[in-house]
Amino acid sequence: MTATNELRALRVRETNRYFETGRCLELVKRLTEFEDHALDCLAGGGSRRRSFIVIGESGSGKSTSLERAFTRIKSFQPYQNEYGETVRPLISIEVPKPCSTKDLAIRILHEMGLPASNRANEHELYETVKQQLRERRVLFLHLDEAQDLLRAPTAAAVRSLQDRLKSLIAIPDWPLHTIYSGVPDLARLVTGDLQLANRSLVMRFEPVRFPSDKPLIEKLLCDVAVDHCDLVLADELMTADFLGRLVASTDGGLGTMIEMVRAACFAALGRNRKNLTARDFAGFYDRASGSLRGDNIITSPRWRDIDRSNALTDLVAQPSKKKKQ
Repeated sequence: MTATNELRALRVRETNRYFETGRCLELVKRLTEFEDHALDCLAGGGSRRRSFIVIGESGSGKSTSLERAFTRIKSFQPYQNEYGETVRPLISIEVPKPCSTKDLAIRILHEMGLPASNRANEHELYETVKQQLRERRVLFLHLDEAQDLLRAPTAAAVRSLQDRLKSLIAIPDWPLHTIYSGVPDLARLVTGDLQLANRSLVMRFEPVRFPSDKPLIEKLLCDVAVDHCDLVLADELMTADFLGRLVASTDGGLGTMIEMVRAACFAALGRNRKNLTARDFAGFYDRASGSLRGDNIITSPRWRDIDRSNALTDLVAQPSKKKKQ
């Protein structure tokens, strides 16, 4: 493939293609059950578990999986009411940084197209939020990067946040269901608050591991490189050594791993090669991490001892030691 336009079209097509796994299907199943529960509540039934929490490391693919799953759930889709107005049963927003409880209320109101100011009283803001969610028939509220809600300065502030979130799933005559997604710090949301824990369901996006997830990793390599980029996999890519390096170089994050495999394929194609080799992965890791040459997990003999998160440690200024007088 030598034509630049052809390669660009492939990059766009492949980047927008969704790689589906068993975990993705499980997420759709869990959200469908969550949808059913919300409809039960509308009909006068259901329980108090009206929060769904998705937790996974950065790069695990949770945000992309949620975005995809949202398109598959019927009750999440916009529709026209009897007055010809568009109703959005699902509102999905990214938590602003920084984010106080007041900031969150303002962000939700802005997403619904309503004015709100920091000068407003917080209690009144939340009363308006709850009223508008009910009147606009918003049945699901998704907060992405929700761990940023917990960066409150005091324990009292965290408790206040938890109380605000509990109030959202206790709106009179309206069974709002909340969805939170974020990194493992998000677990603090239901830690130490049994009331919130007893109102929540939790799904973990566990990291990919080797050798237990070997079939998934091999499927990813074949799906992207062979089936969609028409490349031949070098024998070295199917060895336990390389697969272990691939997992270590992405910290087991499936989303990051997909990105790396695609980038390696694009690099090979950009050089008019028909085979995919470890050096294509090494090049991407080098550019993405900025690590020293000897610390490239794909090529280093001591790759098991390398911590990917410390790739730039040598550039971080160390505190100077004061000389003894």
